Amino acid sequence: MSPSTGKSEVKARPAAGRTRKASAGGKRKKVQRSGFNLLAELFGLTFFGRVLLVCLLTSLVLALNLLLSGNQYDLFFIILGVELILTALVCWLRLLLRKA
Repeated sequence: MSPSTGKSEVKARPAAGRTRKASAGGKRKKVQRSGFNLLAELFGLTFFGRVLLVCLLTSLVLALNLLLSGNQYDLFFIILGVELILTALVCWLRLLLRKA
């Protein structure tokens, strides 16, 4: 009991398991990743995952082309042809720059 207030004093103690110890390496942050990033990384690590990602990306691009063309097939094939030419150019330049 405290003589001035008449109340007993209780010292605060940290709860078990909640104490922190200073690490020798300093503070390290854990990088928070979203579920989509983890799933994309998991698929990108295997051959079948890469094939699945390419198929999904191709179907998404084709669906967007069809949506943009508004069921006009001549416009659809023009957009598709431009995309294929651009993809071929990017792959060709990447191949040339990788060998250099």
